[in-house]
Amino acid sequence: MKKFLVPTDFSSTSRNALHYALQLAKELQAEAIEIVHVFLPETAGEADFIPPVAQLMDSRKEMLQTFVKESLKGYEPLPCPITHEVMVGFPGDELTQASEDYDIIVMGTTGQSGILEKLFGSVSSSVSQRAHCPVLLVPHDASFQPIRHIVYASNYESADKDMVDKLAAFNAPFKAHVHFVHVKRDKDIPIGFTQAREEIFRELFKTGEPAFAFDIAEVENEDVAEGLSRYAEKLAADLAVMVTRHRSIWQSILHRSQTKRMALATHIPLMVLHLDG
Repeated sequence: MKKFLVPTDFSSTSRNALHYALQLAKELQAEAIEIVHVFLPETAGEADFIPPVAQLMDSRKEMLQTFVKESLKGYEPLPCPITHEVMVGFPGDELTQASEDYDIIVMGTTGQSGILEKLFGSVSSSVSQRAHCPVLLVPHDASFQPIRHIVYASNYESADKDMVDKLAAFNAPFKAHVHFVHVKRDKDIPIGFTQAREEIFRELFKTGEPAFAFDIAEVENEDVAEGLSRYAEKLAADLAVMVTRHRSIWQSILHRSQTKRMALATHIPLMVLHLDG
């Protein structure tokens, strides 16, 4: 994960996510961080009125430059070169498209804080579902901690070979203890957890002993997000990981709620990996 994309809406939440990204970039020896602000100019009610987009761009560029300058105070030397850019468009769409050129997106989640959650929180949940690279959602009150314990949501999709490989690659610098956690609901078929566990074991040991400690647990809860959050909080985990499947825009709207509720239910950063198909 060499290229970081860090969106900002100039809030304290996005500033906190940037601080988290700076420290994570140092740990991962990242090559570049791009801080991006995406906005959609508001139009007046008159049909013949054209907003002064160039003027708005200049204003936003100045705001972004100030935000970056203030946010980087105390972080010298920087872990890698940092650039910043202002983009015009729908934030969810623009960030999803831009994600093709990056290895990870690090962005803030506001929790339930009114208007900001409705605006930026909806963007974070949309991007986490649709992005072409892993997305790390950083709660507004989370601070970077050395990653020693990772809770990985274990189900059919997360047992996929590519997903386990991505997790192992991310964990290589940390060698954190990975806890594969399956949340059992009454309506789930019993064989599901057994199959997922066997596939995880097979993938982890395909080239010998894995480089990190791990365990596989099953907990009972009718709400997957709540079950994972409780387990992660009890364990004092440093990171939670979930897998989501790429879907069409309409399908993603219907299915992003689980990821969003997981992000809002815990103070622990949440990484979302994406399975194609």
